[in-house]
Amino acid sequence: MTSQVIPLQTQEEENLNLDKSQSIISKNSKTRQQQQQSSVPALLNPTKLSKRGTVQLENDVEEEVNSILHISIILLAIQSGHFSYGYSQSYLSMSFTTLFSQITLQGSEIEEQGLFSAVLSIGQIIGALMTKPLLKYTTRNQSLLIADICGVLSILQVVPNREVILTFRFFYGICLGISTIIMPIYVKELSPQKYYEAFSVMAGFLVGGGLLFANFMGLGYLNNELRGNDSYYWQIVFAIPALLHFLRSFIVTFIYQMDSPVGLVQIKMLQSAKQIIQKIYQPKYIDQVLIKCQLRVQYNEEHQEGILSLFTKKHIKTLTIGCVLVFITPWCGLVALFSYSSQIFEIMSDGDVTLNAMFTLILGIVQFTPAFISKYVYGRWGKRPILLYGLISLIICQILIISLSYIDSFAATIVNFIIICLFSFIFALTLGPITWSMTPEINSSEGTYFCFVTLYAWQLLILYIFPFMLDGIKMSGSFIVFAILTTLSTIFFYLFVKETKGLNHNEIDKLYGKE
Repeated sequence: MTSQVIPLQTQEEENLNLDKSQSIISKNSKTRQQQQQSSVPALLNPTKLSKRGTVQLENDVEEEVNSILHISIILLAIQSGHFSYGYSQSYLSMSFTTLFSQITLQGSEIEEQGLFSAVLSIGQIIGALMTKPLLKYTTRNQSLLIADICGVLSILQVVPNREVILTFRFFYGICLGISTIIMPIYVKELSPQKYYEAFSVMAGFLVGGGLLFANFMGLGYLNNELRGNDSYYWQIVFAIPALLHFLRSFIVTFIYQMDSPVGLVQIKMLQSAKQIIQKIYQPKYIDQVLIKCQLRVQYNEEHQEGILSLFTKKHIKTLTIGCVLVFITPWCGLVALFSYSSQIFEIMSDGDVTLNAMFTLILGIVQFTPAFISKYVYGRWGKRPILLYGLISLIICQILIISLSYIDSFAATIVNFIIICLFSFIFALTLGPITWSMTPEINSSEGTYFCFVTLYAWQLLILYIFPFMLDGIKMSGSFIVFAILTTLSTIFFYLFVKETKGLNHNEIDKLYGKE
């Protein structure tokens, strides 16, 4: 669906400003100074905080890691769940025909397509809702391990039984729901600051790569034998996510025995936190990193707000913006295009299997491409113009798709497919990543969490009802609905979204009246 992932790093976690920090450091400062003097004499006054909000100590020096290779492997393994998330968006669509020929359906094929698609999002909602209470009692790695256990259990989707497939597709959804919330937190807390930007943008490559790989696997269905009633190929396609999650746990948990030092400090496991820091950083930086972890946890604990605070005057505006962003992300039509690409292209290609497979693969390549240029685009322009111009471009593409859907010719089909690719490219460059970056930028951690749980709910709705829309009002009617919703959202964002380029989170709070 997108080239980005869910980042729950908000102003409480990223922006520890100087004014607020004085109240933190003043508490038990004498005791803390004594501890610092005994362990690391150079760090006497941990009161200097950078403008960006990263914890900064006086006499602070940039920490160096023991091995760039090892930290790269660890962070890549943690984020491999993004690859799985991208893969999940289209692998089922390509397999519907073969799968449904081997199991007993309980309703019409359209109803079953909606159910099989939606059950994944139901699991994602449950997984996302589980994550917040789960983090109160487990470390980051333990939570990710629980997600991976659910992911490994999804191997049972290969059993050709309707109820078994639905059950373990739901487990796969729980895995993705937990994983997509945990990964950005885990990476933010574990990654050395100097490498964070490079590793955080890796998520976009992995999501696009997962989608592209799923579409590549779809080429196997060009073989008549592999899409026949006795085919085993769909079982290979369904088994890949379980292998990915097994490998992640094997690397992170069993080989490196890794965890987040911030998360460990949060649950009072200081010795374990120090052991993790020793694995990552050179010896002379261990005490400095540990102090930073302690300061971050103390700040987060003193400035956290409850979920009910979201509906006060202070937060309601930014919460509404976040909720509209996560609504239009699936309801502009991209989720439908990727999750039902095979069915849409079957209609467009008039049942041509080869053309269908090629359309699907090309769409995956197009979705992956923006990951290579998005960094340069965001460095040049602010979020507000990218969002608004992106939405206007999506509306133009939607109108063209609607118009071309009424023309029954091969040339019109090819042009329509080119417009769909352009639509996907613009989404992956603008609305998709903006949703994942702007929502946490303007909201508290609770607000971000609330917004992304509603995202899964909207995704569930579109996945369930789109087969009925495609059957009832056809592709043209479906995109009329998408175009109307996108236009209304564009008007809303024009009126209420403000430009935040170059501002830190305190300045963004003031901009939205959250002083």
